[in-house]
Amino acid sequence: MTPPNWRQNLLRRGGGFWKNGYWYDLHVERRMPLVVPMLEEMLAALPPLDAQTSVCDLACGTGNAAYTILSAYPMARMTLIDEDPELLALARAKVGDLHVDVQALQATVSADGEPLPGGPYDVIVASLALHAIVGHGVEGAEAETRYELLFQGLGESLTPGGHLIVADHVGTLGLFRQMKAMERAGFTDVDCAWRQDDFFVCGGRIPA
Repeated sequence: MTPPNWRQNLLRRGGGFWKNGYWYDLHVERRMPLVVPMLEEMLAALPPLDAQTSVCDLACGTGNAAYTILSAYPMARMTLIDEDPELLALARAKVGDLHVDVQALQATVSADGEPLPGGPYDVIVASLALHAIVGHGVEGAEAETRYELLFQGLGESLTPGGHLIVADHVGTLGLFRQMKAMERAGFTDVDCAWRQDDFFVCGGRIPA
């Protein structure tokens, strides 16, 4: 295996070591400074959570979204889902600093309309997740179809009246088209809570 070259950090396109969780946490705010306010706005967009509320952090990565939520609502029942066992372990350790119990599920989520494992949930949050699940470089009608299928699966993973809150960027599909795909997938009350440059927070609800 070829050792990493530090100059990978210097490339303007495709640079960095984004799959390394420790590197990610060190660099994400420096390289994407809007991620911090995005997470704050995601938290502000959530309905109140209590000890009966089941929350899923989809494609949780290193657990930044879960940490943000549990810092405000430590009583919520949090499930972490990610396909990478190393990232899942990092996320679990990070939220463990808050002395809360979480469930961690290693699973690959695809844009195929299938529901999430461990559900149904009252709230699903997806922070910098959906564009990666749909696929980098996927555009146009194919991206729209994949988003709609993904939203269908997420809708089936929610309890009646459950919420999906998305915090992401528009690198794969524009925000308006993502929101329309949510509506076609059966979500109601679809709206945008915050947007700055390419980053946004939007959400919707499954009818009760």
